[in-house]
Amino acid sequence: MKNGYHIIDSHAHIFPDKIAEKATDAISNFYDLPMKYHGRVTEMLENGANAGIDQFLICSPATTVSQVYSINAFLASCAAAYPMCIPFGTLHPQSDTLESDLDQLKRLHLRGIKLHPDFQNFPIDDPAAYPMYDMIQSCGLPILLHMGDARSDLSHPLRLAMVLRQFPRLRIIAAHLGGWGRWKEAYEFLSADDRIRFDTSSSLPFLLPDEIRRLISHFGAENCFFGVDYPMWDYAEELDRFFTLELSDEENRKILSDNLTQWLAEMPKF
Repeated sequence: MKNGYHIIDSHAHIFPDKIAEKATDAISNFYDLPMKYHGRVTEMLENGANAGIDQFLICSPATTVSQVYSINAFLASCAAAYPMCIPFGTLHPQSDTLESDLDQLKRLHLRGIKLHPDFQNFPIDDPAAYPMYDMIQSCGLPILLHMGDARSDLSHPLRLAMVLRQFPRLRIIAAHLGGWGRWKEAYEFLSADDRIRFDTSSSLPFLLPDEIRRLISHFGAENCFFGVDYPMWDYAEELDRFFTLELSDEENRKILSDNLTQWLAEMPKF
């Protein structure tokens, strides 16, 4: 709780303690950005709570097919140990066992699926990923989808727009306000409807407050979630950046927790 608001971080990456530092170093090298933390769940909970975060949507994308099962089991164990965590599992489009992978994810009661096209090396609109989208669409779980990178177009906003046309019941959280480093394209090609939401993660440090407000206005405050992208950013600093936007009390309540709580309540539970 901060400034009287219940707050959910809608985008937090965590890793088992024994590989957390190695994993965050790899992410830091990939983006050429320093990491504030090391991706350990206890570290996330401590620093988040000190800053005023009440709940955490936890995730970890599988960069190889062989990682899917163990990552999903790890996320489920974290959610069981820490009830303030909302676990999103992972799939990999190149897996030959997608159906059983999804069955495992549902058995573990994971609430959604995290995909990262740039880490998993597939264009969002690659037809080879369509069987995966079809399975996810059929079960009704939402996808937290990494969006944007100025160095490649694997997660270009236009690619997501094309997929949404092909899969009219697919539910997406378009991370990083629809496109890290490609916010102009996100504004051009993406707009909110019943299927798509947007999180603020890894956007507040890069954009001016007026630019953030313009994107939130374009997508609709009722369709946006507050996200930090732990372990990359400091929780207290991200909250300070958010409150610098000087949104209305109603907009703050929606973005900081109400929107995500309501949206997840509409999703199937397994």
